[in-house]
Amino acid sequence: MSETEKKWTIERVHSELYEARTKVFVISKVLETGIISFADHPEWTLVIKPMLKELAENAAKIDAMIKEEDVVQGGE
Repeated sequence: MSETEKKWTIERVHSELYEARTKVFVISKVLETGIISFADHPEWTLVIKPMLKELAENAAKIDAMIKEEDVVQGGE
């Protein structure tokens, strides 16, 4: 790990999650308003579709890990 790379802490994870959540929310709201349309900017589809697929896959992985933690904690 380089000196310029921040160490992963729970605070950093929280900050990164909050920032990512905000960005996804903003994109959703901009698209809802129709200010930017996919018809006018088809290149957006090439960027957003794979990103949404990755978000869904990673969300499923995180959900599975949380469920595993719940099972472990519930069994103690």
